[in-house]
Amino acid sequence: MTEKCLCGSIVCEHLHKNAMKKENKKTLMQAVMASTIGYQVAFAPFIGIAIGVFLDSKLGTFPYLTVMFLIVGIAAGGLNYYRFAKQQQEEDKDRKK
Repeated sequence: MTEKCLCGSIVCEHLHKNAMKKENKKTLMQAVMASTIGYQVAFAPFIGIAIGVFLDSKLGTFPYLTVMFLIVGIAAGGLNYYRFAKQQQEEDKDRKK
């Protein structure tokens, strides 16, 4: 790289010389996104339950809102997974071209 690092340390210079290629960075970002999708799918129903229990306790409608928000949470988790899978398929198609 032509830019010099301001710190001038040996470690920093080594990192600049061995900077990741653009394709490697993209692959790393995909791996990070893939590792977080599980949490998104798992936590969405729990967030729905928490909202439903809170509203049920305030409105006295237990268990109706809890069940409704559980279903909404499951749907939201599934939608997140679907969007992620669709994005990965589109990126794979772009790579093959």
